[in-house]
Amino acid sequence: MRHYLYLAVFMALLGGCVPIAANPQRDAFGISTARPETGHTDATQDDAAKLAWKASQICLHGYVQTQQAIEPAEGGQQIVDTKLRCGHYDHWDFDYVHMNWSNLL
Repeated sequence: MRHYLYLAVFMALLGGCVPIAANPQRDAFGISTARPETGHTDATQDDAAKLAWKASQICLHGYVQTQQAIEPAEGGQQIVDTKLRCGHYDHWDFDYVHMNWSNLL
């Protein structure tokens, strides 16, 4: 019985190392930030910094920006909408420098 348990654990570890095929049409998603109405049609450095921070919280292996748009909103605001695609996960990635319990669960 012990040999089957070792085999099962080994297969589970090996299963985490298998690359998963990516479908670019389904991998894109959007993030946005609001700003006061400025009349400009492109994002400022402050907007880009906010969006980069949000993307870094979601995408651990980097990201590629696919589209950006400025849209009007209510109350004299604008929405900076960015579509992006996260970097592909090929294997388990443990960060031993910033290790916490959420990496293990």
